[in-house]
Formats: sequence, C-alpha cells, structure tokens
Amino acid sequence: MKPNQFSHRIGNIEDRLVEQAENVPNFRRKRQNRSLMRVASIAAVLVLMVGSFAVGAIAMAKETIIYVETEQEIIKVGDSGITLILPDTWKDKYGYEYSDSQSSYSYLDVYHIATRESLGYDGKLFQVAWVEERYPMDYRYPEPGFTIALTETHTYRMIYPSDVQVDINNPEAWAEYDELYADIKNIEIVMTSQMLSDTLNATNWVQGTVTINFLENWVTTKTVICNEEQSRIIREIIESQDYSLESGSYFADLWIMFNGEEYLLNLTTGMIQSAGGENSAVLSAEDLNRIVELLND
Repeated sequence: MKPNQFSHRIGNIEDRLVEQAENVPNFRRKRQNRSLMRVASIAAVLVLMVGSFAVGAIAMAKETIIYVETEQEIIKVGDSGITLILPDTWKDKYGYEYSDSQSSYSYLDVYHIATRESLGYDGKLFQVAWVEERYPMDYRYPEPGFTIALTETHTYRMIYPSDVQVDINNPEAWAEYDELYADIKNIEIVMTSQMLSDTLNATNWVQGTVTINFLENWVTTKTVICNEEQSRIIREIIESQDYSLESGSYFADLWIMFNGEEYLLNLTTGMIQSAGGENSAVLSAEDLNRIVELLND
C-alpha cells in the first residue's frame, strides 16, 4: 500500500465525542476481539480528501458534516487526539493492541482476527507508531507508510506491513485478510481540534520545508523546523553544490532534511554529503555562515 493510495479524511472532532467513542481505562491492554464503539452525536469535521499524501498535493474540501453512527468502528490512538474510523465491513474481523513497552517507540497494531487465531501470530494489517523524535512530513522511511502529524515532541506515522502476514494454508482467512488490507485506503483519520491546530499535519505542512536536527555524537539534541524563507535559502545553498568529492567517514553537526532528501553537514569543515549518497561537497565560508545565521535568527 503506497501513501498515494490512502484516501482519507483528516479533521477535527469534539473531544467529548472521542471520549464517548472509546473509554479505555488502560489503553495498553490487548484486545483480542474487534472494538465496537458507540457515538450517538453528529461531529462537524473539516475534511481533507488526500488523493496523494505527497505534501502539496492536498485538495481542500468545504466543511462537511459527518454522521458518526452508533456502532461505528472506531479506534483511539492512545491519548494523542487521533482517532481512526474504520469501514463498517471490518466489524468482527479485526482486533488491536497497544505496545506494552515504556521505550521511546510506542505503537498501535491492528490485526486480522482469523489469521491471528489460525497462526497464533501475524495477521497485522497496519500499525500507527509514535516516536520521541520529529521527522518531516515527507520523510522517506524504510517501511511503507506516511507521517500523520508532528507534535512538539513526537512523530505519528502510519506503517504498512513489509512482510507476509497471511496464513497461506488457510485460503478463507487469506482472502478475508486481502479484503481488509485493500480497504485500508478507506480508513478515516480524525483529529481533535487541539491536535489539529497544535501539530504539523497535512492541513498546514508546506512542501519544501527544511527540518534540521542538531547532532551530538550522532544523537539528536534539538530539532528546528525552518520557516518558508529560511527553507528556501537553505535549499538553494544545498542544491547548488557540486557533489563530486568522495565521501569518507566524518563527524556531522547537522542532519538536514527536505523534499524526502537528507544531508549531513559538518559546521567546522563545511563538508556536506547526502545521507544516502557516496559523494560530498564543501560549502564556501559564505554559504556556511549564511546557514548558521539563519539558524540563529
């Protein structure tokens, strides 16, 4: 499943409706059966139909009233303010569980019940993960999926399985899994008004925005998301370089990301290289000072 195949809705929904939809005292508990949530109200949602999740390819729709019907299939993503509304056809066919880990990586796994019962494992349909680091909306992860939103401390992303999750010896379960997996594109992603306004997401992200992680011994100590003018200047400097020098092992102070690309920059030597490339360039003193000045503004 590619990001541009995921046609979903991102909007806001009153907090009280989300609480009515799911009241889970301990959200880390495992759920072996499907979740049947009940909401008896009408939610006004700002709807974005995303034909392609590539930033900049977003079509704004008018404000719409969505009727959140009784027995709607709803899953709450922890206490994030993000809620998933699943197709009604998923009823009785899926389960979900939260990670029990206390680490910086937390997740929600949604799985196919019949496959899980047949094999005792696998059957994962998708995962929503949140990590204690900020990555750009257009960051290229090794796993298929896309970024949902960035808070001041976390990145929330949708992840699809990259390996076989079906029981090939159970044709009936396999067929049902395939039906659910093909229907993932119809899942609606809904945010509370606070989550929508307090995060970077598909409604306010600008293509070409530069995100910079400050590194100390290859550990991120601070993340800066540049404004439109800062981003334009930094992109122009980086993209104008002649990357013809052979790259060697070297220390980096900044991890610069934009348009799905990554660069590592040493502020002492001015050497810069593509994170996935083999060649480097050396910034002029003027270009290096300009980047430093922009980050100090």
